[in-house]
Amino acid sequence: MSQRVKTLRDIIIVLTTTVLFAVILCLVVFAARGYQHSAEIQDASGNTRAVLSYVVNSVRDSGSSDISVKDISGTQCLVISGDGYEQRFYLDSGRLMEEYTEPDAGNNPDVALEIGKTDSLEFVIDDEGILTIRTDSGSSAVNTGRRK
Repeated sequence: MSQRVKTLRDIIIVLTTTVLFAVILCLVVFAARGYQHSAEIQDASGNTRAVLSYVVNSVRDSGSSDISVKDISGTQCLVISGDGYEQRFYLDSGRLMEEYTEPDAGNNPDVALEIGKTDSLEFVIDDEGILTIRTDSGSSAVNTGRRK
């Protein structure tokens, strides 16, 4: 009889240990997936902030009051003109591109720098000189006028 109780106790211990191990394993997998999802959301949000911040800071740092929105090669571009060259921002295949070029040249994504990814991009300059940049995940505004 004692042998039988010992065997039953061993079975219960093994089953309890197995169940606890399975629960812990499930919790680890669940936590890892939650962390991965959180990191993906943070990366997407960071990309949005980086794209908008880069354009806004480029406008602020340009030192040029010649900032306009033009249609070049069938693409809406934000153009910052100065010193015989243009700095252009435009959307190409879901990528925000920055290009330095001569004023009469068309857009050339092969030589442009990819700033970030976005599905939509719109530039609007209102009558007061406020540039609004809209992407699929947010918008930002900057004053294009220069103080004297």
